[in-house]
Amino acid sequence: MTTKLRVGLSLGTLLVTLGLGAQVVATPVQAATHAVAISAKTTSTKAGSQIKLKGAVNVRDLGGYRTKSGKTVKAHMLLRAAALNKLTKADTQKLKKTYHLATDVDLRSKGEADKDPDVKISGVAYKFDPVVKDVSQQFAMTSKDGVKIMEDGYKAMVTTKQGQKAYKQLFKVLLKNPKGQAVLWHCTAGKDRTGVGTALVLTALGVNRKTVMSDYLLSNKYLAASNQATLKQLKDKGADAATIKMTTDMMSVKKSYLNAAFSAIDKKYGSVDKYLQKGLGLTKADQTKLQKLYLK
Repeated sequence: MTTKLRVGLSLGTLLVTLGLGAQVVATPVQAATHAVAISAKTTSTKAGSQIKLKGAVNVRDLGGYRTKSGKTVKAHMLLRAAALNKLTKADTQKLKKTYHLATDVDLRSKGEADKDPDVKISGVAYKFDPVVKDVSQQFAMTSKDGVKIMEDGYKAMVTTKQGQKAYKQLFKVLLKNPKGQAVLWHCTAGKDRTGVGTALVLTALGVNRKTVMSDYLLSNKYLAASNQATLKQLKDKGADAATIKMTTDMMSVKKSYLNAAFSAIDKKYGSVDKYLQKGLGLTKADQTKLQKLYLK
């Protein structure tokens, strides 16, 4: 039986309807909650490389990225990730001992955080900082165009009061972070809310747009295995071509998604730098402090 696309539902609702909710993504930004981390022999500190954890995917250290001024983002201080509700004891020890994690910033909605709470890590402060109140509404299937749904969602993340409040709080955490310790921010798949937050942080540090975009697009690489597994299950359940395409678009990251956020910012504020100042309240002194803390 062919599964028909039901406009007005979230991707998560669709997957649950197909009987896949327990194994795969539960919302458009949950592309890898239950996925198994891609294995590797060693942990690299190369910019954009994945931090290998057994209980989480798409976990990365931003250290190593170069700024326009020629400086470099310090390693083991700025981390981005997907959901942390399945961290193992070894994972938490690695985050504490290797990366000296001080603060975990949870960008998920209350519903997501309540359903799959982060594993508590002794000595690590937890900050609940939702970018959207209801992720299913933010990325609801209001049309048959998955790309448009995602682009509209990205615009909302940077223009709504909720989104701006969340990213403002993220910068406050970064500014108060103890010297030599790390801040980690995450959503569920670590690609949309986390991706936008990371783009703003890297821009504030002086990293150029090309590098920001390259880092953003790496989520496609690190979520590839889990996304392919999800699509296979959908096909096995009889999903039609339209459903497969929409699901693919909503589980992916595309240049047009992040550019939609940048365009919305440019339209209202003129530039990302002005958005950081006027939209998020980041002063020039704050930006200078951030660069002293996280660049070398």
